[in-house]
Amino acid sequence: MRTTASLGARGGRSVMAVLLAAIAAGLVGVLLASGPAGAHDHLVPGTVLKKGARELQAGTLVKESDWVYPADGGLCANESTIYRTRFPETDSVAAGAKLRVRVFKAQRPDSFAIAAYRSVDKDGMPVGEARLLSRTLERVVRDGKTVAWDAAFRVGRPSRDYYLVTEGHWQDREGCGTDQFAHWSFHVKTRSGS
Repeated sequence: MRTTASLGARGGRSVMAVLLAAIAAGLVGVLLASGPAGAHDHLVPGTVLKKGARELQAGTLVKESDWVYPADGGLCANESTIYRTRFPETDSVAAGAKLRVRVFKAQRPDSFAIAAYRSVDKDGMPVGEARLLSRTLERVVRDGKTVAWDAAFRVGRPSRDYYLVTEGHWQDREGCGTDQFAHWSFHVKTRSGS
């Protein structure tokens, strides 16, 4: 015996409305249960190069990054990525300018280095020996909470390209407990001191 059911236009619409309402309620429940994003989100943080309040350029992931995050069953997943080294377009700044690399991660980096190269080869790879720039780490606070860190430094020599490669390390504090790191590049040229 074969049975068929037919819903008219009104019946089909009310079933669809109930179904959509159930999906929406479920989605709201999931979002409320998850709460706001935590300070430790298991993602490689973004970066920008700033002079004062002005953003000069976004950081470009270069060389490599290695990030871990908890996986099912108490295991850790590791995301290790190799990047092509390249530099963004040049921004011009005054010799002696104070610049900041803003790292969008609430957790303070265990270490953060800024290496300056004078030139790159035809393939865009840094050449020669890098000079490590002196830097300070400054907390960025919004509404009483740390939201990022600024690595502040100066570019002192006039009429010079600064091909910058930065490297940040963080100890994973949730689940895996291992070192996580990434590299970002920036490029500025100082104006002459005249």
